[in-house]
Amino acid sequence: VKPKVICALGAFGAQTLLRTTEPIGRLRGRLTDFHGAKFMATFHPAYLLRNPNEKRKVWEDMEIIRDYLTSPHTSGEAK
Repeated sequence: VKPKVICALGAFGAQTLLRTTEPIGRLRGRLTDFHGAKFMATFHPAYLLRNPNEKRKVWEDMEIIRDYLTSPHTSGEAK
């Protein structure tokens, strides 16, 4: 498996993969390089159930992923 993007949902997944203790609020919102793929951390769906006002941030994170996957630099490759 060679994913183009890995999206970690929640602090535990993101912190475990990145080997960090940074809070999810600081990790989310940007693509970073991760073992040959791009990595995005965002809030966990259960968190959004308790904090529906944060859904906009997750939407923005998903737009970043979408834009990356549809950008010209990835268009010739399998998605």
